[in-house]
Amino acid sequence: MRKIALISCTNSKKIGFNLVKDIDKESQLFKLSIDYGKKIADEIYFLTSKYGLVKEIDYSESYRESDVFNSDIENRLWSLEVLKQLNKFTNIHEDEYIVLAEKNYYKNYIEFLKKVEMPFEHLSLKEKEDFLRKELCQEDRGKISYGEKLHILFNSMKRYNHNNFDEIPFKNGIYVVLDKKEKYKDMDRIVRIGTHVNDNKLITRIKNHYKNGLKDNSFFRKNIGKSILSYNEHYYLYIWNINFNDKINDSKYGELRDMDVEVALEEKISNYMKERFEFVCFEVNEMKERYRLEEGLISTIYHDQEFDSSDMWLGKYSPMAEIRDSKMWVSRGLDKAQLNEEEFRRVITLCLKSNEEKEAFSQI
Repeated sequence: MRKIALISCTNSKKIGFNLVKDIDKESQLFKLSIDYGKKIADEIYFLTSKYGLVKEIDYSESYRESDVFNSDIENRLWSLEVLKQLNKFTNIHEDEYIVLAEKNYYKNYIEFLKKVEMPFEHLSLKEKEDFLRKELCQEDRGKISYGEKLHILFNSMKRYNHNNFDEIPFKNGIYVVLDKKEKYKDMDRIVRIGTHVNDNKLITRIKNHYKNGLKDNSFFRKNIGKSILSYNEHYYLYIWNINFNDKINDSKYGELRDMDVEVALEEKISNYMKERFEFVCFEVNEMKERYRLEEGLISTIYHDQEFDSSDMWLGKYSPMAEIRDSKMWVSRGLDKAQLNEEEFRRVITLCLKSNEEKEAFSQI
């Protein structure tokens, strides 16, 4: 006897994804259902109105839902086909089925399955998510997440701020920004992870974040400015969004700029950053590795279920959904592959080599 998880597919309105492991961040119920299915079942199959039953290994972007059942007859015909597929790939008389789907995806064939669990029955969307999170957390209870380990690591390292950029002893690497007024389990919370494109530009990259007048060279500054303007419901938000480093934009819209507003806003941004932020750095010389570790760190922090912002965090007012959702001043890399164990150990090793005070990070 095997356990089979049957999961209904996400709607096409959820923005694109390619593979199950790269599922769109907006489809949280779908992702949680997959994680739960992998935990309790031997096999996972997806239920789609267009293609019927799809094996997890075969699932791709083309299977996104775009249609609904137009009638009960259509649903009955679809259910008959699904039952045939289930009978082909599984043993409907012996296998146990865990159905994680809406009623339309099982109502006309469920009576033919001998052993069925339907944990979603009569639950609202939020109740379904809460149920799955609770079930998924039980086996990890007592364990320290990678997100917490990374906060312990980075909070233990030598810190820099706007006064001592030039003390960074290397030119290539990754920087991690800590907000002294935001907390994660009594530690300063990570609010940005970044790197640089061109070699030997780490210090230059960090300095640009703190320079007035460089909002179009620093998405970090630009996004803080957006949040300040959004918080104040300021008319200048539209103009602030324009990249004036682009000569075409500058020629078209340059006359719209109010430099008095920009100078005042730039000063507020700099003061905000100087008051709240400190950062740590570790050396990574190869560009490919810098990019991979940067995105892996961002995704690992983002997916930590205990990672959250305070009610007073300025990013809550960002017009960018990615920033509000991530609780960080980042908008990319959120759903890239998280750090694996080898990469996590690599980060620890690089941090040890890059810092003067070599705490016992290996015990994390």
